[in-house]
Amino acid sequence: MVAICERTGGDDVDRTSETCPGQPDRCSHCVRQTPSSHRDPHGAGVALVVYIGVFQYIIAMASDLLSLADASALLGVSSERVRQLVVAGDLPGIRFGNAWAVPRDSIDARRQVSNRRGRPLSARRAWESIAAGDVDLSNVTRYRNRGEARRYEMSAADVEFVSKQDRAMVSGAVAAVGFGELLQGKRGESDLYVSASLHDELASLVAAVPDQLSGVVLRVVPDDVWAFVDSVALAAGVGDRLAPRAAVALDLMESGDPRHWVAAQHLIESRD
Repeated sequence: MVAICERTGGDDVDRTSETCPGQPDRCSHCVRQTPSSHRDPHGAGVALVVYIGVFQYIIAMASDLLSLADASALLGVSSERVRQLVVAGDLPGIRFGNAWAVPRDSIDARRQVSNRRGRPLSARRAWESIAAGDVDLSNVTRYRNRGEARRYEMSAADVEFVSKQDRAMVSGAVAAVGFGELLQGKRGESDLYVSASLHDELASLVAAVPDQLSGVVLRVVPDDVWAFVDSVALAAGVGDRLAPRAAVALDLMESGDPRHWVAAQHLIESRD
């Protein structure tokens, strides 16, 4: 067994004696993870034991999910830093008791782009760069304020209904296909830009349940910026309410699929 203290991010765990300052057998902040040699041979994933008080919750962690410790090892940062990214919404994550897990493809996507620091552009400045087609795909986080990503579990019919609203635009793989890219969207995955006012009305329009691991992403744009965003799309002359090419490219770079990264580069190179 490997003891991972989720309170300290694993930094204070004595891996030799399998103890931590919080006494993992009793500490509500600790997780015990089976090593790779003890993983399910049938590919069911990693078995996690989450200690909450005197209760043990045994959860089958899907093979496409990573613990904070595994994600931090791949990114070359501390577990606490990964936790901060999840809490800030920069990485999708799901909580099991006091432990977090993150999708493997989101880690792969983050490794694809550079770790260069720089203050993120404001929503308006980000969209001005998008309008000019002047975006750096190796520094996607610089344009993070283009829309606050919210994930929801929604039916295909409800996603289509939202996408046809005046205050919504289609992005992601579906938009890339609309621009001529040879991609095939995955079932249950959609990427839309919506105005903040439309997002506020969402509950009255469709059945949308917040879900950090859902493939349906709504990127919420402030209302005072939406008019400009809408004008950018109209000026680009794109039909079917598609987001501008540069915005679609930035969204594709957040995917864990290398084919999406290639398509993103094509969209930037082929802009008028």
